[in-house]
Amino acid sequence: MGKDSYTLKKRGGIRLTREEVQEIKAGRKKLRQQMRESGIKSRREFELTASSLGLYFDKPRFGFLWFFSGRGLWLLLGALALLVLVLGMLSVVTQMRGLFTINMSQRMFKEGYALSEDISFKQGTGNLFCEPALDVPCISIVQIPEDIYDNEVWKNPKAGEEAKEYQELGCFYYTFYIRNEGESTTGYKWNLNIESEDQNVGDALWVMVFEDDEMMLYARANQKGEAEALPGFDDDSVGYKKAPFIEQAKNPERNFEVIKETERFTYYRVVPDKFLTDTHVASGQQEEVDPLEIHKYTVVIWIEGEDPECTDDLIGGHAGLGMHFSLIDEEESQGSSNWWDGLQFWKN
Repeated sequence: MGKDSYTLKKRGGIRLTREEVQEIKAGRKKLRQQMRESGIKSRREFELTASSLGLYFDKPRFGFLWFFSGRGLWLLLGALALLVLVLGMLSVVTQMRGLFTINMSQRMFKEGYALSEDISFKQGTGNLFCEPALDVPCISIVQIPEDIYDNEVWKNPKAGEEAKEYQELGCFYYTFYIRNEGESTTGYKWNLNIESEDQNVGDALWVMVFEDDEMMLYARANQKGEAEALPGFDDDSVGYKKAPFIEQAKNPERNFEVIKETERFTYYRVVPDKFLTDTHVASGQQEEVDPLEIHKYTVVIWIEGEDPECTDDLIGGHAGLGMHFSLIDEEESQGSSNWWDGLQFWKN
């Protein structure tokens, strides 16, 4: 295509440069791939989403102003109504599909970062979705395999096998990788959030985040606003005969307290870090990530059966979590974004 063909392209009645045309085309290609990976193959839904992100060209026959008069206005209103419906459906689908979702900011995506379920990055992407864990029983932290972060042993369940795998194990687990595929050394931060919840399931929800196989433990504060503890701080008569995951713990002195010692056993109290807020579970960062540097994450989520808030009132409830990555110098944002947010840098 020659230079004149590029400069004839318009968006919103404004003639685009060659670079802008190429960027929009690249954005449409990435968006199409992302939607197909999410199971959305309708051309109409693609065009509506692309239009909302600014990834479109004016139709030369009518021009931009055609949309604001006569039949064009009705079609525009209809398209907007359909777009709202489609976006609402996408939101519902996202909630139905995943107990856990991972995404990154648009700047981080543009910087060249990628996510992958395997370290080879054969299918690097800007977001990951995980199937929900259904009808999972309450368990104790000591019942979770201590090599759960070893993805050679505990590979992510394949589609269609998740429910059975999670039910048998009693917890949700997911391992993924993030790689800097850009050309600059940059830093990133992550925020883990509860994005949907009912029946106060989060009150008994415990979370482990393994960052490069180093474990961090979290639980929502108790009714007094204090850190949870098992057994409680007022009970030194019992304890765990071993401290689960203490060898992998980033903060073993803080998360595991010795209650008493005998000739045969040392008894421990488990003290997870409090959620930062009721919905903001935790945050972390990697300050300098070189090109092609990879970091591994394993997230384990379960209903702690020994938590005082684990009662029959939680039966039938649900919680959905999301992990959002962004560059360190970006404005703080604890909420997650939609899966297409990584493509919005084409939008004016």
